[in-house]
Amino acid sequence: MRKSINIIPKGKYIKVEFYKVLKNHLIILIFEIVNPYQMICTSLKIENINDFELSSTQIRQINTHTLIKRGLKSINSYKKIDKFEFNKITKGRLKENINYKKILKDVKERNIKDRHKFLSIYSYIYQYESRNYGDNVSKRLSELLNYSEGYIKNLTKEAFSKNYINKNSKGVSGGLLSKKSLDTLISL
Repeated sequence: MRKSINIIPKGKYIKVEFYKVLKNHLIILIFEIVNPYQMICTSLKIENINDFELSSTQIRQINTHTLIKRGLKSINSYKKIDKFEFNKITKGRLKENINYKKILKDVKERNIKDRHKFLSIYSYIYQYESRNYGDNVSKRLSELLNYSEGYIKNLTKEAFSKNYINKNSKGVSGGLLSKKSLDTLISL
């Protein structure tokens, strides 16, 4: 039996192959490690496996947001299996020095007094959650962090305006962590 997902890391690029999303076709996503805490999908390719024509109906069945989420989740699972080998192949480009549950707890319990540190950590949480829950990130963060949705929207606006998060491509949720945020996160 053939596996349904294959992951091939190579330097700062990670190739994820999906065998069972479309019958008789292989879907390939290429992720690029853009900073120590983020990967972005830079390419999506559909290849024929058995000389079957690709129909427009099949293309409409592809949910790219879900595929990207599955790809990121698969990469993280693959990384956990053999961290040493993964870090060797990717030259240690992805960091694991952040305990996500701990920073969520610190933000939720309002334990972070330094505004710069708070906005850096919030930016990390925002970009992380926006990749996982594309639709209403403010509502998700409001429930997760126990802040009002209005305050979450203001925090997000502040993080973007004070350059803790750089805007991503149009149509892509989240954003890219800025050098300002990365410096703080690396020091945690």
